[in-house]
Amino acid sequence: MTITVQQIQYTTDPPAWHALARGLGLQPLPGGDDVWSEFAGDGVLAVHRVDTVAEERTEIVLLTDSAVALDDLERTLVDTGSTVRRTVLDDIGPLLVVDDPLPMSATTSTSATGSTSSPLTVMPIWYGADLATQAGVAEAVGLRRRLTSDSGVWIDFTAAGGGALALHRADQHGVELSFEYSGDLDAPATRLTEAGFEPRIIDEAYNRTLRVARPDGSDLWVNGVQQDLYGYTRSS
Repeated sequence: MTITVQQIQYTTDPPAWHALARGLGLQPLPGGDDVWSEFAGDGVLAVHRVDTVAEERTEIVLLTDSAVALDDLERTLVDTGSTVRRTVLDDIGPLLVVDDPLPMSATTSTSATGSTSSPLTVMPIWYGADLATQAGVAEAVGLRRRLTSDSGVWIDFTAAGGGALALHRADQHGVELSFEYSGDLDAPATRLTEAGFEPRIIDEAYNRTLRVARPDGSDLWVNGVQQDLYGYTRSS
């Protein structure tokens, strides 16, 4: 079972998000329109139009490569004690909805094959109080633990099919759209500037971070790959 991580951005302004995705260096996948479109890097970003600002949000999705793999994933999630609902959507097909302890969904999609060896990695961040339980779910479905902070505040995972997932300890639960970049952040900063955005590059302890205003207001973070591992353990 090969998993690819997708993050879906629900937005009232898809064209602005399409421009931002291209500026970041993501490649549009065939068949996109103003309602639903997908962009590939290492992992997949999907942009879904909604009618109201109250509906704007980010969701974590696991893409599988076959119906059999989706069935295997459902059994694995149930075995972890996750609350899983199976439904069928007209334009997608079978969909697993995980309500707890790690809210996400899973489906079979050919979009998973669009994931590439891009320097830009899709990395949604889940915020919550109990990372141990969520980490157990992530590892059970085949995500590979990469970095763990000694303080227990941060754990991240990579997916064999592309993309990554991070868990961040916090009092409030939620999902944040984010990316990681393995190259020189000046390259996406230049593309974004040429596309009319105003990116800023900030020096952090672990590496540099690119920040750019999202179409819906708050900054999008694109983190450079962490170089300083003081206080972190890298899994082999």
